[in-house]
Amino acid sequence: MTTHLQAKQAGTPTWTDLLTPNAAASRDFYQKVFGWQFDVGGAEFGGYATARLGDRSTAGVVGDSPENAAMPSAWGLYFASNDIHADVARAEALGATLLYPAMEVGPFGSMATLTDPTGAQFSLWQAGMHVGWQMSDEPGAVTWHELYSPNAKQARDFYAALLGATAEVMPGGMEYYVLRHGEAQLAGIMQIDPSWGAMPAQWVSYFAVANADETAAIAVANGGKQMGSIDDSPFGRIAALADANGAIFKVLQPPQH
Repeated sequence: MTTHLQAKQAGTPTWTDLLTPNAAASRDFYQKVFGWQFDVGGAEFGGYATARLGDRSTAGVVGDSPENAAMPSAWGLYFASNDIHADVARAEALGATLLYPAMEVGPFGSMATLTDPTGAQFSLWQAGMHVGWQMSDEPGAVTWHELYSPNAKQARDFYAALLGATAEVMPGGMEYYVLRHGEAQLAGIMQIDPSWGAMPAQWVSYFAVANADETAAIAVANGGKQMGSIDDSPFGRIAALADANGAIFKVLQPPQH
């Protein structure tokens, strides 16, 4: 387990939250799948719910609102920023499209949301009181992040420049790049294969679990969907899932050593 009690280094993943048309049902789903408990904010914060394991925050669920009702349910990824206005300007200069300008979220921090040049939505977060997830690489907490892009090379170049990262090709048959700060791995970028059908560009987060097969079964029993087979990889056993509202996420059972 890794704990994060201070703001994360700029250019690294720092938070993930779920946009959903049914926040109460989504909270119930993820409580059953990951054991999360929720602190639900007041009306001034749109009922934003922070999920936690014990006293450590893990993720967020965006509350119901009229503008959310028409949007597809999806998980979103935030990257840490030390100067959100400068980073927004740099992202736009690199080809991103600004969706929601930088705004302060009370004393918690500041956020902005953009679309990268290949169509995937992402956000920036400059921490105040809220430092993002406070734990990772533990059952029920995030452990990896992956972009599915129709133009992986363009996405690679964009994020490498924006995040001050290097990118290396992962060996194997697929087109897959790993973003790094030195030896630290930040995230992956995968080329969408046309054979997958109409898949939008999107960031998908992986959550660590003790047993991928059991977690998939719990998800399905609570209205979710298993997408394809559960596969072993050098990094562990992986299941791709969708929650009861269609938001895609993955779970990773680390290999036993």
